[in-house]
Amino acid sequence: MLANRGLRLAATRTASPISQLALAPLRSARVLSSTPVSRATTGGVNDPDAGKPTLNVDSYARSIRLGRPRSPHLSIYKVQLSMALSALHRITGVGLSGAFVLGSAYYGLAPFASADVINFVQSLPAPVLIASKIIIAAPLVFHSLNGCRHLLWDTGRQLHLKGVYNTGYTVLFATALGTLYLALQ
Repeated sequence: MLANRGLRLAATRTASPISQLALAPLRSARVLSSTPVSRATTGGVNDPDAGKPTLNVDSYARSIRLGRPRSPHLSIYKVQLSMALSALHRITGVGLSGAFVLGSAYYGLAPFASADVINFVQSLPAPVLIASKIIIAAPLVFHSLNGCRHLLWDTGRQLHLKGVYNTGYTVLFATALGTLYLALQ
């Protein structure tokens, strides 16, 4: 079917009457072939990547060349609580681990003593100190509580839709309380 369609398309795009006359028997005959024929793409141009192995084709460039729309990815989804908390859990995990590694390396390599760090922190104005504590405490508290939520799920509890939302709102509320408690210490 594809081979027959390809021949018909080729016949209609040929300008010379002689070549149309030569292709006339092929247009009416049913052609059976085991080799795939590349389909005509938008704009009437055959795809140059049709015969290449999949790994040798830049699929993004091919989609642009063929006039295909990009995949909508996340833009077609309504953001839900479980989706947002899952992404936030991953982001806070990466951020906390990166901060721990970089902070440890800097502290180990920097030419100052712990007393210098304590004196610097005590010299900060109160609003800056509280803001710094919030920036440090919020991801730590959220990631810890959301990790406990995942451990609860590992036991098979609260896996229904209502339970997922209830535990999500509980984590957000407890994160706010925990962050405020740590920031105001």
